[in-house]
Amino acid sequence: MRIMDVLPFPRTVEVSNVESFLRTRLNGETVMFPEQAIALLGYMCCPNDGSARDHLMCTLRGWGRGSQQIPPGLGRVQHEWLRVADVVHTYYDLSQGHHQKRRGGASIGKAITLVDAKAKSRGTGEANLWKLWGKHKDVAHLIAAAAFVCYDVRLKHRRSRFLLPIHALIPFQIVMLIPDLVVAVAIEFQRFGLESVPYSRTEPTFDPESLWRIPNNINVMALAPQIRKVSTQDIYVLNERRAGSRG
Repeated sequence: MRIMDVLPFPRTVEVSNVESFLRTRLNGETVMFPEQAIALLGYMCCPNDGSARDHLMCTLRGWGRGSQQIPPGLGRVQHEWLRVADVVHTYYDLSQGHHQKRRGGASIGKAITLVDAKAKSRGTGEANLWKLWGKHKDVAHLIAAAAFVCYDVRLKHRRSRFLLPIHALIPFQIVMLIPDLVVAVAIEFQRFGLESVPYSRTEPTFDPESLWRIPNNINVMALAPQIRKVSTQDIYVLNERRAGSRG
C-alpha cells in the first residue's frame, strides 16, 4: 500500500457551499497551501518516477521565488489527464446510476467504450484510452477530481465572475489554488475505486497495492462529485458492445 507524502491542512476542511468557497478562494492568484498543492501535482505528473517528481516539485517551489520556468510536457500531460478523468467519471456515473446490471454492471472497459463513442478529439480511441489508463491509474482519483473541479469552476465562473480569467482555470492551476477542494472530491473517487469490484473480478478497480492513497490525517472531508446522466444513446452503445471487450 502506498500513501502520498502530503502535509495535512492546518484546519479541517469541510465544503458545504461550493460556490461560496470558490468566491472566497478564486478572487486572486494567492496560493494558500503551496506545499500541499506542489506535493499533489508531483504525484499527479510523476506517479511512478520519484526522481522526476522531486525535480518537478523543486521547479514548482521556484515559482514562489520568482522563477518562471515551465515544466516540460505540461500541456501534454494535462491533455492526458482529461481523457483519464472522463473514463473515471463515466465509470462512476455508470456504477452510481446502477446501469448495465444485467450485463455485469459498470467497468472501466465499458467507460472506455462510451468515452471512445462520444469522443470528438484525437487521442480518444479505445487503444489509446487503455494506454492512458495504464499510465495514470495509480493517481486516477486525483486526476478525476482535478478535472471535475475545473469543469465545475468554469460553469460557476459564468455566474460569479471570479477575478481569475477563465483561460487560467485549467486542472494544473486548480490544484495549485484550491488543493483542499480537489482532495475533498478525490477522497470520494478513491473510496469508490477501492470498494468497487467489477463483475467476474476479485480485485477492486483501483489496485490497493499501487494506488497512491490520500493520507487519512489530511484534514479534509470527502465531497461527492456530481453523478452525470447516462443517456439512452449511451446505453444503446453499451448494449451493442461485444462481450469480452476488456482492452
